Order: sequence, then structure tokens, then C-alpha cells
Amino acid sequence: MKMVNGARRRISELGKSAAYSKLGTDVARRILSSPADSAIQKYVKSKGLEGSVRRLASESLPPGMYFAKLTIHDWEKYRGKPFRLLQDSEVVYGNEIEPPARGFPLEYRNIVVTSNEASRFKLDISAAYELKIGRGVFTTPQQVKYDAQYGVKQYGDVFYSLRGNTVNPKKLLITFPGFGPSTSRISYAVSYLKDIKEADLRDTLMVCFQDRYLAAGSYMMVDSAGRSLYERVWSVLEGLRSEHNIDESQMLFFGASKGGSIAINYAKDFPQAHLLLAVPQMNLPYYFNKPFFRDNLFRNSSIRHAEQPEQLLRQYFSEGRKIDYFYTNSDELSNHSLIELANDVPGLTKYRVDGGHSAVARAALPSMLGLMRNFLHGERNKQFRCENLRSYVRGDGVLAQARVDNQASKIKGANWYLEGNLGRTKFMQLLTEHSYQFIKFTSDTQILAAAYDPIETITGLTALEANGSRWASNLPTPLTRGRKQSPVGVFSFDELMLTSVDPREYVVLDGDVHGRYRYRSYMVDPAGDTMEVHFVKDATQPVDNMLEANGTNRTSHVAVVEPMTNWNLADLVALRFVITAGAQRLRIVLHDDSTRKMAMALLSGIDWKDSHVVVASPTPPEASAKISAALLEKEALLSDAR
Repeated sequence: MKMVNGARRRISELGKSAAYSKLGTDVARRILSSPADSAIQKYVKSKGLEGSVRRLASESLPPGMYFAKLTIHDWEKYRGKPFRLLQDSEVVYGNEIEPPARGFPLEYRNIVVTSNEASRFKLDISAAYELKIGRGVFTTPQQVKYDAQYGVKQYGDVFYSLRGNTVNPKKLLITFPGFGPSTSRISYAVSYLKDIKEADLRDTLMVCFQDRYLAAGSYMMVDSAGRSLYERVWSVLEGLRSEHNIDESQMLFFGASKGGSIAINYAKDFPQAHLLLAVPQMNLPYYFNKPFFRDNLFRNSSIRHAEQPEQLLRQYFSEGRKIDYFYTNSDELSNHSLIELANDVPGLTKYRVDGGHSAVARAALPSMLGLMRNFLHGERNKQFRCENLRSYVRGDGVLAQARVDNQASKIKGANWYLEGNLGRTKFMQLLTEHSYQFIKFTSDTQILAAAYDPIETITGLTALEANGSRWASNLPTPLTRGRKQSPVGVFSFDELMLTSVDPREYVVLDGDVHGRYRYRSYMVDPAGDTMEVHFVKDATQPVDNMLEANGTNRTSHVAVVEPMTNWNLADLVALRFVITAGAQRLRIVLHDDSTRKMAMALLSGIDWKDSHVVVASPTPPEASAKISAALLEKEALLSDAR
């Protein structure tokens, strides 16, 4: 009997392998792409085979890889707690339990695994669960209905919908999606921009991509098997551009949050295109170091080792690309202290909005729609008069109140901004509208920081309407800062380096708090697993590696860090070092006796699982001399290598 059952299983597996072969997948995809009223479509529907055909047509995985669907039944008592799904002893997926959509089970679909034997899997919590494993992706009726509603089609392993002029367009508007809730019945969305109507798109082809990879998207960096998607998506974009002979300058890439990060990636080979971004994540491994991502996307080595949005954006800054960037200072996880401090970048306009990450796109929607319509139809510039301006000093910041003329007071639903310059970068600070419609002002959360905002160069008041109209006025008087406030400093927004012989400056900003540091760094052992961050009085000070060659752990990199003014956000500096190094362990070493107690309290709560804070042992003079000599030799070798 066992032999018979074994034979049946082998035959079944052979049948599935044949069905999921390239031929079987191609046939299924042709069926799905055929007209809805075709004979083959009618036959499939009459036999109830839509689900089977859809699975066969879905993303192809290499042999030995499978999609899994995890259903957790008694999730209520574990609400808010982390869980992990293990295949043998390896974590294949984890998340933090949230309630599912009302009336539906808690499901996590399309977890990629390397076994189809459910007995090899277990949860690390005691909840009752069910695990289904197959070769095709798992979906929901809600996702199928959503895809039909928005016209999402599959083109090989790439998914998108087309809107607007599909015959002879002169422009391309390309959108990428953000994240939905991890427990959503619609895991894969598109940025359809319903407010952009068909009349807006009379000369434009709009391409709305769907990030249909892994359990909830991969930032379109890799497919579910971990293979790069870039060439496949690029070929779609270049194919549409060349087919319709569209000039690069007539392409606009748009995305918010995750979609913004994707837009940065796929604009790479279109340097003349316009980028419209809202709160993109700059460093994905850093952003993924949070409960919802630590045991899924954070573990994806392909994403972790890919070129990050921050690196690409810095390249675009140097090229002077046209970029409109909406952000908030209260979004350190996404910003990575880049856009807040970026200055003197040609082509860049940065719009600062108050509130959290998710508030930015909602608050600035009129501006973003207006910029899109400027791209689609051309600019509509209008003038008004700012009749009065008042400045108010508040601590280390400045508040402002502006009075506009009667014509401007009748503008409804626009975003109002103070406008200034940071060198060649245009800076826009969102304002609040008063109950008196002729008053626009900075609220307590929109205060201008004397330390880094260009208060003296703010000379304009601007309103952006969703219809594309841009109203502008000069300020009747300049903004003034307090007599005790120092002139604005141009802070460094250089990226964090793992190999820096000479001390460099690094600035971290979170909300209204910033910290300035001087550091140098070097590699010790590329096969090491530990990042050492030494906090010292002077960044040129030699230090001894604490963990090198101790038999258990080895140091990969060392950073020697000097707080320049205070210890603000020192924990984030250390965290960024360990994530940049890709190390498993973080060892923080304190050298300054005078700040040890405070630093220990600050750094002991760092958000990294395997981290330790230790105090450096006093170094005898003769040992210090040896360390200095060894360090100089190491840095000389590093300099030669570079």
C-alpha cells in the first residue's frame, strides 16, 4: 500500500511539474489574456477552472521552491505579538499579529518556502494554524475583483494596468504602489490616481505598476524567487517609450512611500525624466528593522544587497535631475537624514509637510495633483499680493503669519507654502489656513528651525492648486530671526561610510532634534560578524578592537565616533553603522569617563537584537603606542587600496 501511495504522489508531482512547466504556464497566460467572451474563457468559467488557470499563469518559481499560505485561527489572544514560521529550524516568515479584515480569517499568503511537506513547518507561538503549499500563488476573490476593476494585466512576470491614450501618446505617467495592511485581502495594490481623469490623459499613457511579489511586495526589486526584476520592468518602460517615440523629458515617475522608493529605482536609466516623490524609504534594510518587517523583508538578502534608493538619489542630485520631493521631519525611518538636510542641489524642490509618514500624501495631495497636471498640460502661473507678514521668534525657531489679498483669499483647497532657497535647492514650507481665509500661518508643528532652515532667503508665498494653477507673491518684508539665534549652518548630508581614513561629519535628524558627529571608520575582517562603534572625545584617537580574534566573534568594521556638540540621537548613529555594515552583532564601546553614565543609559536601549554596550579598559601608554602604529599602517593600506 505504501508503494502504491508513493507512486501516486510521484505521478501527481510529475503532473504538477508538467503543468507548471514553461509550456503549461504560457498556455495558461494566453487563456487569461484572451477576450472575456472567447470560447476558451467560457469553457474555463463553465468548468470552474478560473482559479486553477490563474495559479498556473502566476509567477514562476524555480524547481524546489513553493508558495505557502498560513492561516492562524485563534489569533485574538496573540494580538500585537510577534510570530515566526519555521521550516525545520530556519525562519521563513514572521510578522506582528494584527486583526484581519472583519469576517475573514487571518492569512499570510505567498510565503516562499523550499519544501512542500507541511510536517517540516511549525509556528513559534501556540496558536492553531493551517498551512497550504503549492506551486502557484495564492489569491483572494477580493484581489481578483480589484485587478479586474483597475484593469491589471500580467505581462510575463510583470503586472500593470494602462490608462489614458494608448494609441498615440506624447507623454508617459508612471506610478508605483505603496504598502497596504499586512492582513489585507488585497495584498497587491496599484497607484491608480482616481483624481486624474481621462480628460487629463488625452495626450498621456499612464502605466500603473503592481508590486505582486512575495507576501506583500518586494519594492519591485526582486521577484518571489529573489531574482532581480530590473531588466523585466525596464523592458516594459523602454518598450512603451520607444514604441510611441516619447522623449525622456516627457516621462514622469510618481510614487508615495514604498512607491517612491520604487520610482527612484526605475528612473535610473531615464535621466531626463521628472521624479515626483512623497516620503520614500531611503535605506530599505534600515527601514525594515521594525516589527512588521524584521522576519520577512529584512531577511531578504537580495533586497539588502541591492543598490539602495539613497545611493541612487544622491547620484540624481549630482546629475541635477528634476525632482519634487514631499517629506516630513517626523519620518526619520524613511528619510535617513537625507532630504531634511539636502541643500544646494540643482533641480531639487523639497516640500516640508508637518505630521507623520502617512499624513504627507494626504495633506499635500492638491500640490502633487497640481504638479502632475503641470506635467500633463503645462504650467498655469498666476500672481497675487501678500499684503502683510509677521515673524515670531519661538526658542530656536521662527513662526510666520501672512495676510493675502482679496483675490487670493477666495482660493479653495490649495496648499500654501513659504518659499525660499538653500543654494540651488528650492525649499517650500507648508502653511496652515486660518478660519479667516486671508490669513496663512505656520502652526507650532511647522516652525522654521534657525539651525538649518533658510530663514533669510524665504522671500515668497505660493499656493498650489490641484488643477495645476500656481499662485505666487513676493513677501512684503523678509522673515527675521531672533538676535540670539545663530545664522543657519549648512549641515553635511553626506552618506555614512564604512571606510574613511580622514574624519568625516555625519548629521542625524529626527523631528526637531539633530545630532552632529565626527567619525572615521575602517574594515577589520570582511568575514567578521560584529560592528564596533567606539564613542570617543576625539575622532582621531586610536582604539583597540574589542572582539577581533577572540575565538567566537570577529569584528568586521570599526567606527570611531566623536559627538561634536551633544549626544543627540547617538543610538541612531550606532544603529545605522551596524545595518550599513550588514553585521549581526553590534558592540558599542564607551571611552569618555565624563559622559559614561549618560551614554550608557542612552545606548543600552538601542533597537538591535544582538547589541552590547561596554566600557573601554584603560590602555597603558606602551600599548597605546602600538595601537597607534598599527592603526596608521592599516589606514595607509586602506588609502592605497582606494
